[in-house]
Amino acid sequence: MANDTVDMPDLPDLDELRRRIDAIDAEMHEKIVERIALIDQVARAKQKMGGNAHAMRPNREASMARELAGRHEGQLQTASVIRIWRELINGATALQGPFSVAVCAPERSVGYWDMARNQFGSAVPMTLHTSPSVVLRMVDDEPGAIGLLPFPQNGEEAPWWPALASQADDQIGPRVIWRLPFFASPTGRFEQLEALAVAKMTPEASGLDATLVAIETDQDVSLARVVEQLSQCGYTPHPLAVHELGHSQLRLQLIELDGLVRGDDQGMSRFHDALGNDLSRVAILGAYPKALDAELSGRA
Repeated sequence: MANDTVDMPDLPDLDELRRRIDAIDAEMHEKIVERIALIDQVARAKQKMGGNAHAMRPNREASMARELAGRHEGQLQTASVIRIWRELINGATALQGPFSVAVCAPERSVGYWDMARNQFGSAVPMTLHTSPSVVLRMVDDEPGAIGLLPFPQNGEEAPWWPALASQADDQIGPRVIWRLPFFASPTGRFEQLEALAVAKMTPEASGLDATLVAIETDQDVSLARVVEQLSQCGYTPHPLAVHELGHSQLRLQLIELDGLVRGDDQGMSRFHDALGNDLSRVAILGAYPKALDAELSGRA
């Protein structure tokens, strides 16, 4: 009689696999504890050196996230790995000093709240507000506060960003530090929203950045002319919004420029010369790391 028995491949020992997973978990926890101990030393060194009072370093966080996304392999989504990493980073940031987030959602949109949690972590204290001016005041008054504000849209009746432009000459005033979302959420986006995060810190280069400027001109100066002149002065401009200043014959033109731009750049000097008396001033509202490529951050 023929033998109908089929040889089955050896199955892995589940108990052994679980023991290996437990060992890896224990090792990961040890490394987290070791990392936090180093962060404590970093905090003490910062206190001695002075400088930015805020513990957050968007440029360093962005550079590290890009490296992580570039080397990640395996079945787990890159965005999920970055989210885990950001929880660790935000927890470490909170240990170095005050850290809170004020979210402005004029229509009580859950999308802004979700965006803030995705970027700044599940443990950071967060408050919800309907007034941009309240959020900007909290950033100005409360140490370590970050404000999340809706991304500017053309044609708004009362945009918040001109208020930031009016403070741009204040060297310690609020600055834009993030354009969110910086990376794709692993659970998707409930609403197709963007936002800008502001804080009292000086932006630093991450290697792939953008600068937000508000250009104040006479009302007869078109956005097309401003964009053309910026291009001729060596910049790559991305126009975002225009706001007419009703109390004067001036207008503000909000433009994103590629790279980390300073007010004393030679290109800015050429731009001032090109527009002449038609240009009142250029207010740099801040700078931020460019977002991770959507395919890179969301890939498996």
